[in-house]
Amino acid sequence: MTSRDVSFKERVGNRLRYVWRLAIPLWQFRDANRGTIEQRIANYRFNREMRNILPFFMLKWAGMALCLMKMTELLSGLMLSNTAQSADHLCAAFLCMGAGIAFAFACIVLLVLTTSYLYLSCVER
Repeated sequence: MTSRDVSFKERVGNRLRYVWRLAIPLWQFRDANRGTIEQRIANYRFNREMRNILPFFMLKWAGMALCLMKMTELLSGLMLSNTAQSADHLCAAFLCMGAGIAFAFACIVLLVLTTSYLYLSCVER
């Protein structure tokens, strides 16, 4: 393994980490279950102050879920228009399944973000 390979792997890893941080805001929050009682209280207060970034990410994930749902609808229509044994039908079926799985993932992330926001907004310690 050369240094060029390592630098390429590091660059790809850094870009993937950057994209992940654009999509999921939970890396900005602190763990309120570890440390002394004072540290936990301070971390929970910090998380309550940071909860205002969650609606932006919830909107982003709702938009992604809507786009993925429309893509699934479009690809299922494309599947119906092609003959069942053609390569186009198979390709559309795989893409439709992938879009459906991505839609389910987007819905789960949206649910986690909404639950986190509501918990941090309503529960005071």
